[in-house]
Amino acid sequence: MEASAKNNDLIIERSSPTVVLPQYETPKDSIFLSSLEKMFPSMKRSIYFFERSDANVVDVIKQSLAKVLVHYYPLAGRLAKNSRGKLFVDCQKKLGVPFVEAMTDSEIESLGDSRLVNSDVLGKLVYSDPMEDMLEVAPLLTAQVTKFRCGGFILGVAISHHIADGVSAMNFMNAWAEIARGKPLSLVPCHDRAILKPRMPPQITGPYNEFVQISDVSNLMALYEEQQLVYKSFHFDAEKLATLKRMATKDEQVTSACTSFVALAAFLWRVRSMALKMKLHQQLKLHLIVNFRSRLTTPLPEGYFGNAVVSPCCLCTMGELIEEPISASVTRIKKAIESVTDNYVQSRIDYYDINPSERLPVSAFSISSWTRLEYGSTNFGWGEPRFGAGEPPRESCLFMKDGREKGIAVVLGLPLPAMNTFEKLVCDLNVV
Repeated sequence: MEASAKNNDLIIERSSPTVVLPQYETPKDSIFLSSLEKMFPSMKRSIYFFERSDANVVDVIKQSLAKVLVHYYPLAGRLAKNSRGKLFVDCQKKLGVPFVEAMTDSEIESLGDSRLVNSDVLGKLVYSDPMEDMLEVAPLLTAQVTKFRCGGFILGVAISHHIADGVSAMNFMNAWAEIARGKPLSLVPCHDRAILKPRMPPQITGPYNEFVQISDVSNLMALYEEQQLVYKSFHFDAEKLATLKRMATKDEQVTSACTSFVALAAFLWRVRSMALKMKLHQQLKLHLIVNFRSRLTTPLPEGYFGNAVVSPCCLCTMGELIEEPISASVTRIKKAIESVTDNYVQSRIDYYDINPSERLPVSAFSISSWTRLEYGSTNFGWGEPRFGAGEPPRESCLFMKDGREKGIAVVLGLPLPAMNTFEKLVCDLNVV
């Protein structure tokens, strides 16, 4: 278990941002945004740790950015609204990508666990544009290269979640790295967002658990407001994951083996809910972030650049969750994931086209797995990076690769008293 890096003494000297534009002329069209993409208004920040560099590192990364933007040209554009108030990307209005060079006398290793960097430190390593909250002039991508005394560097990137999910963002980063190494693109991006347009008229075939309104009968909001929110990472090696899978499939309620993701998700949902001491009649939601690219009747093109995720939901009471065996939770999770079909996705698109998205209540829990993202391929010429991210939203949890043990690292935040309880429960797999 490791806590979020607290190196608030990190001193960074930044240059003024310069604007990087596509190296060549690019299309001036408008890029449609699906109704799913209005659910993701934030900039997603990530950092890539490189242990070595040379004198050309900034020039190589900056010049290759101009080249990769020729292929990923929407990132140089800006958001806009049409006459119906619907968002789109204006690719004629190319204001470019703010690029910052920075230096520090610190050592990279002083930052600690690269997977969990606190917001203060992340804010020094990733450039936030002052126009970020102004829709029509806010950049959709920023980049910062910070050189460290040890000879290493960190590439900090912020990308608008309006136009890219994790898979799309990683495809972009790896394409950028390929061009930096002088390689041709191994994956050509597809910018045809019209594939995910809503149907006319809408055909909503729910009801769905994710749209059920639940009340905070456990007074969790007060707990989150009154107590310090603490972020930590927990490491599940192959042996622990195998134990959880055995426990999850030991009775007749689960007729087939489950994945490590499903077993771990069921365990964490249970343990987090217990740590928060929810009342037995409290309704709970577990949202699972599912990539639907290959789940449609006509799969999305391999290089589809956009958001292609939905969040099917498990719904039950706290009493049901802790009284039933973990195998029952596994069955709920598997059914939720299997529910993501072509009709489900189309219905969700129709629903969000006419209904605003809402923030998850604190009794809900959202799990997103980044274990399959190929961030090891983001080699700009100085070796494979270590990947890092910021603290997830209070109701969210990230699964990340654990290279040391070939397992899964879990990153989440909880109010301090709940985190103390959570740590004890996580160490005892028998609580399930």
